Amino acid sequence: MDDRAKVLDDLRREVGRICDGKGDWQDFTKPKDYRAFTPAPKDSRLNPPSTAGEPGMPSSHPAQRGSFCGWLVRQADRGGFVGGLATAAAADRAFPRDGDVEAARRWLQGARASGDDWEALDDAELDWLAL
Repeated sequence: MDDRAKVLDDLRREVGRICDGKGDWQDFTKPKDYRAFTPAPKDSRLNPPSTAGEPGMPSSHPAQRGSFCGWLVRQADRGGFVGGLATAAAADRAFPRDGDVEAARRWLQGARASGDDWEALDDAELDWLAL
C-alpha cells in the first residue's frame, strides 16, 4: 500500500468515526434513517381502573387487591427501591401489616424516611393499584 492509499484509508476511517460509522465507511451524503426508532411500550400501571375486573386491567376494588401494607411486605424479594422499602417494612414490628397507603405514609413519616423511600412508596402504590 502506497502513502496515498494509506492516507485515504486513514481519512475514511476517521470520517466514518466522526459520522458515527464506528470505523466502517458509510456514505454520509445520504440521510440517516430514524424511522427504525421504536418508542417504549406504555406503562401498564397507568391504565384506567376497571369496575368489571377485566383481565389485564387494574381492579378498582380494594377487597380484590388485599391490603396495601400486606402486599408491600410480600414484595421483599423484589429488587430496587420498592424491594428495599418492603424489606424494611417486613423487619419493623411497628409497620401496620393490614393498613392502607395512608398508614404506610404515617409509618414512613414516623421513621423519618429519605426521599428515595417516599418515591419507592409512590411506585409501590402505582404497582398495587395496577393489580
